[in-house]
Amino acid sequence: MKRIMVAEDDPEIRASVAELLQSEGYEVVLASNGAKALELLRGGAAPQLILLDLMMPGVDGFQFREEQRKDPVLSAIPVLLMSAGGDLNAKAAQLGVAGYLKKPFADIDSLLGTIAKYF
Repeated sequence: MKRIMVAEDDPEIRASVAELLQSEGYEVVLASNGAKALELLRGGAAPQLILLDLMMPGVDGFQFREEQRKDPVLSAIPVLLMSAGGDLNAKAAQLGVAGYLKKPFADIDSLLGTIAKYF
């Protein structure tokens, strides 16, 4: 099964991304913040890819990534940042992630193509 975790605090974006991915045959695990994402990961919900929002309440994307990198098992899971913020290339490099997706998602085919590279 192709499993993706979506860590996103906005319920509409989270639901839309999940619906899109499920329609493409992906199993989707949802987390509303970084703390929930870490809890799910440590509980065995191991995806092949994590889509990570940077700005979330509580444990944000930066803190999530710091914790993920400390765990040898979790650190092996590639991460794509999702953000409407600027300078994503620099933030992606700083956090050592596989790449990023700019919100709002203008081109669904490009979004799906980027995700498909990890499967």
